[in-house]
Amino acid sequence: MKKTFYILGALLLVTLILGVSFYYYVSNDYGKSQQKSVALAKDRFNITEIKDIEHYYGSHGAFDVIRAKIDEEDSYVFMPLSKEKEAKVIKVEDGWNVQRVKQYIQQELSPDDLISIRLGLEKYRETSAFTPVWEIVYKQGAARYTFHYIRYKDGTFFKTYTMNQKL
Repeated sequence: MKKTFYILGALLLVTLILGVSFYYYVSNDYGKSQQKSVALAKDRFNITEIKDIEHYYGSHGAFDVIRAKIDEEDSYVFMPLSKEKEAKVIKVEDGWNVQRVKQYIQQELSPDDLISIRLGLEKYRETSAFTPVWEIVYKQGAARYTFHYIRYKDGTFFKTYTMNQKL
Protein backbone atom coordinates (compact mmCIF):
# COMPACT_ATOMS: atom_id res chain seq x y z
CA MET A 1 0.00 0.00 0.00
CA LYS A 2 2.85 2.40 0.84
CA LYS A 3 4.48 1.60 -2.48
CA THR A 4 1.35 2.68 -4.36
CA PHE A 5 1.28 6.04 -2.55
CA TYR A 6 4.94 6.63 -3.36
CA ILE A 7 4.36 5.85 -7.03
CA LEU A 8 1.27 8.10 -7.18
CA GLY A 9 3.16 10.88 -5.37
CA ALA A 10 6.07 10.62 -7.81
CA LEU A 11 3.70 10.71 -10.81
CA LEU A 12 1.93 13.73 -9.37
CA LEU A 13 5.25 15.51 -8.80
CA VAL A 14 6.46 14.76 -12.34
CA THR A 15 3.13 15.97 -13.78
CA LEU A 16 3.32 19.17 -11.74
CA ILE A 17 6.91 19.84 -12.84
CA LEU A 18 6.02 19.25 -16.50
CA GLY A 19 2.97 21.52 -16.24
CA VAL A 20 4.93 24.37 -14.65
CA SER A 21 7.75 23.97 -17.19
CA PHE A 22 5.29 24.06 -20.10
CA TYR A 23 3.52 27.13 -18.69
CA TYR A 24 6.85 28.92 -18.24
CA TYR A 25 7.94 28.01 -21.77
CA VAL A 26 4.69 29.23 -23.36
CA SER A 27 4.41 32.45 -21.35
CA ASN A 28 8.10 33.28 -21.83
CA ASP A 29 7.83 32.79 -25.60
CA TYR A 30 4.70 34.96 -25.64
CA GLY A 31 6.57 37.73 -23.81
CA LYS A 32 9.53 37.53 -26.21
CA SER A 33 7.20 37.97 -29.17
CA GLN A 34 5.66 41.08 -27.62
CA GLN A 35 9.09 42.51 -26.72
CA LYS A 36 10.21 42.02 -30.32
CA SER A 37 7.09 43.79 -31.64
CA VAL A 38 7.58 46.71 -29.24
CA ALA A 39 11.25 47.03 -30.21
CA LEU A 40 10.39 47.05 -33.93
CA ALA A 41 7.61 49.60 -33.37
CA LYS A 42 9.94 51.89 -31.42
CA ASP A 43 12.49 51.69 -34.26
CA ARG A 44 9.91 52.57 -36.93
CA PHE A 45 7.79 55.15 -35.14
CA ASN A 46 8.43 57.93 -32.64
CA ILE A 47 6.88 56.08 -29.68
CA THR A 48 7.24 57.89 -26.37
CA GLU A 49 5.06 55.65 -24.18
CA ILE A 50 3.60 52.14 -24.39
CA LYS A 51 0.20 51.83 -22.71
CA ASP A 52 -0.98 48.34 -23.64
CA ILE A 53 -0.28 45.44 -25.97
CA GLU A 54 -2.29 42.41 -26.98
CA HIS A 55 -2.35 39.80 -29.73
CA TYR A 56 -4.98 39.77 -32.44
CA TYR A 57 -5.41 36.64 -34.53
CA GLY A 58 -7.50 37.55 -37.55
CA SER A 59 -8.64 35.62 -40.58
CA HIS A 60 -5.79 37.08 -42.68
CA GLY A 61 -2.90 37.21 -40.23
CA ALA A 62 -1.81 37.82 -36.67
CA PHE A 63 -0.79 41.16 -35.19
CA ASP A 64 0.42 42.65 -31.96
CA VAL A 65 -1.82 45.65 -31.28
CA ILE A 66 0.13 48.24 -29.31
CA ARG A 67 -1.56 51.23 -27.74
CA ALA A 68 1.09 53.92 -27.52
CA LYS A 69 1.82 57.61 -27.70
CA ILE A 70 3.38 58.61 -31.02
CA ASP A 71 4.40 62.25 -31.25
CA GLU A 72 2.27 62.90 -28.14
CA GLU A 73 -0.88 61.47 -29.78
CA ASP A 74 -2.62 58.32 -28.56
CA SER A 75 -2.37 55.76 -31.33
CA TYR A 76 -2.68 52.09 -32.12
CA VAL A 77 0.22 50.36 -33.84
CA PHE A 78 -0.50 47.07 -35.61
CA MET A 79 2.75 45.10 -35.82
CA PRO A 80 2.38 41.99 -37.99
CA LEU A 81 3.79 38.72 -36.66
CA SER A 82 4.80 37.72 -40.18
CA LYS A 83 7.38 39.62 -42.20
CA GLU A 84 5.37 39.90 -45.43
CA LYS A 85 2.79 42.25 -43.93
CA GLU A 86 3.26 45.97 -43.23
CA ALA A 87 2.83 47.75 -39.91
CA LYS A 88 -0.12 50.13 -39.66
CA VAL A 89 -0.77 53.08 -37.34
CA ILE A 90 -4.13 54.66 -36.56
CA LYS A 91 -4.99 57.45 -34.14
CA VAL A 92 -7.27 56.68 -31.21
CA GLU A 93 -9.33 59.81 -31.88
CA ASP A 94 -10.07 58.73 -35.48
CA GLY A 95 -12.42 55.93 -34.45
CA TRP A 96 -14.80 54.47 -31.95
CA ASN A 97 -13.70 53.73 -28.40
CA VAL A 98 -14.70 50.65 -26.39
CA GLN A 99 -17.54 52.50 -24.62
CA ARG A 100 -19.14 53.42 -27.93
CA VAL A 101 -18.77 49.82 -29.11
CA LYS A 102 -20.55 48.65 -25.95
CA GLN A 103 -23.40 51.07 -26.68
CA TYR A 104 -23.60 49.65 -30.20
CA ILE A 105 -23.77 46.12 -28.77
CA GLN A 106 -26.65 47.06 -26.47
CA GLN A 107 -28.59 48.79 -29.23
CA GLU A 108 -27.93 46.58 -32.25
CA LEU A 109 -26.99 43.13 -30.98
CA SER A 110 -28.59 41.12 -28.24
CA PRO A 111 -25.91 38.80 -26.92
CA ASP A 112 -26.63 36.32 -24.18
CA ASP A 113 -23.01 36.52 -23.09
CA LEU A 114 -20.38 39.01 -24.32
CA ILE A 115 -17.05 37.20 -24.67
CA SER A 116 -14.67 39.91 -25.92
CA ILE A 117 -14.20 43.20 -27.73
CA ARG A 118 -10.89 43.49 -29.55
CA LEU A 119 -9.31 45.85 -32.02
CA GLY A 120 -7.78 44.22 -35.07
CA LEU A 121 -7.15 44.32 -38.80
CA GLU A 122 -9.30 42.36 -41.22
CA LYS A 123 -9.79 42.04 -44.94
CA TYR A 124 -13.14 41.69 -46.61
CA ARG A 125 -11.55 39.60 -49.37
CA GLU A 126 -8.03 38.27 -49.83
CA THR A 127 -7.28 40.99 -52.40
CA SER A 128 -8.66 43.92 -50.42
CA ALA A 129 -6.67 46.14 -48.06
CA PHE A 130 -6.55 45.70 -44.30
CA THR A 131 -9.26 47.63 -42.45
CA PRO A 132 -9.14 48.45 -38.72
CA VAL A 133 -12.15 46.79 -37.09
CA TRP A 134 -13.64 46.04 -33.72
CA GLU A 135 -14.13 42.30 -33.29
CA ILE A 136 -17.11 41.59 -31.05
CA VAL A 137 -17.38 37.98 -29.91
CA TYR A 138 -20.52 36.92 -28.14
CA LYS A 139 -22.51 33.85 -27.32
CA GLN A 140 -26.06 33.46 -28.54
CA GLY A 141 -27.92 30.54 -27.02
CA ALA A 142 -26.20 27.61 -25.39
CA ALA A 143 -23.74 26.74 -28.13
CA ARG A 144 -23.66 29.46 -30.80
CA TYR A 145 -20.75 31.90 -31.01
CA THR A 146 -20.95 35.00 -33.21
CA PHE A 147 -17.98 37.00 -34.47
CA HIS A 148 -19.30 40.42 -35.47
CA TYR A 149 -17.00 43.02 -37.03
CA ILE A 150 -17.61 46.76 -37.30
CA ARG A 151 -15.29 49.35 -38.82
CA TYR A 152 -13.14 51.22 -36.31
CA LYS A 153 -13.64 54.54 -38.08
CA ASP A 154 -17.42 54.80 -38.02
CA GLY A 155 -18.93 51.62 -36.59
CA THR A 156 -20.50 50.46 -39.84
CA PHE A 157 -21.00 46.76 -40.40
CA PHE A 158 -17.99 44.95 -41.87
CA LYS A 159 -18.76 41.22 -41.66
CA THR A 160 -20.05 38.53 -39.35
CA TYR A 161 -19.94 34.80 -38.96
CA THR A 162 -21.22 32.28 -36.47
CA MET A 163 -20.05 28.96 -35.16
CA ASN A 164 -22.01 26.26 -33.41
CA GLN A 165 -20.20 24.43 -30.67
CA LYS A 166 -21.24 20.81 -30.42
CA LEU A 167 -21.85 19.66 -26.91
